Amino acid sequence: MSEQALNLAGSRKVAALLITLGTASAAKLLARLPAEYIDQVALELLRTPAVDSDVRDSVLEETYAGLAAHGGVLPGGEEYTHEVFAQAFGAPKAMELIERVTLAQRIVPFEFLTGTDPIQVASLLSGEHPQTIALVLAHLEPRPAALILANLEVTLQVEVARRIALTDQTTPDSLSIVEEGIRRRMASIVTESTVVGGARPLAHVLNQSDRTTEKQILGALAAYDQNLADEVRRYMFVFEDITTLDDRAIQRVVRELDQKDIALALRSTTEDVKNAFFRNISTRAAEMLKEEMSLATHVRMKNVEEAQGRIVEIIKRLEDQDEIVIVRGGGDDALV
Repeated sequence: MSEQALNLAGSRKVAALLITLGTASAAKLLARLPAEYIDQVALELLRTPAVDSDVRDSVLEETYAGLAAHGGVLPGGEEYTHEVFAQAFGAPKAMELIERVTLAQRIVPFEFLTGTDPIQVASLLSGEHPQTIALVLAHLEPRPAALILANLEVTLQVEVARRIALTDQTTPDSLSIVEEGIRRRMASIVTESTVVGGARPLAHVLNQSDRTTEKQILGALAAYDQNLADEVRRYMFVFEDITTLDDRAIQRVVRELDQKDIALALRSTTEDVKNAFFRNISTRAAEMLKEEMSLATHVRMKNVEEAQGRIVEIIKRLEDQDEIVIVRGGGDDALV
């Protein structure tokens, strides 16, 4: 091994190894480094314009020797983690970092409500102040939060939704007090944390709600504060937003749809939405679709909304699979 390589500090060796491996492999390795170590390595990468051949060969040799020394199995686990962190940061700092990582893995607030019947949770929370309910729902995943919200009384739904949208940050002390009270009533154990609320979390909740609940809350929210309702809508995707998709995305969506659902969904929507579908299917298919729409003269609005909801769910699924792109809230919120 070259003298120059022997004199390299640990973070400089890592930086040299990353440069040697190339960007793709280096990115994967960098992502696995402890968070506190990344800054040191990043600094060394900035300071290292190039790696000469002697250092490259020596670093690779040392890396390979270290891997080969373990045979076919590389040990991990708690003991190995303590050893690596102690060598990297010193024993006191290593204990501090490991403890912090361990604490970060604790259960998130109110997670104990996730597996509980949403009707029971709604009943439990209905006697609480709307701000308390908003605090709880803002900490839950969108799906369970939506189910709980849907089972609250309508006027309470609106007030809770408004407070979720207006929530900025919650202090750990305030959260702990609320959490402890709910925990005692549910006879479960949770831990404290902080969460950011706002229009985006409310939009996520409403995106998981049924169409009727979504329309009720957004309508009432608009009557109370139009700007706030508009901000929430910017983070949402509703059936009428199909017009914001490009033609290729609509064609991809149409391949997933049942024609009966399309015919039902288009019975109560704008001409722009109808045209978005018609121009992205064949002339024959458009004629058949229009004919099917004209056959049933009386259709329940509930059935129309359910069909629209199924189409929106398919659009969201395709977006999650990166097969289509939905643009929300302007350029800063575009999904790419």
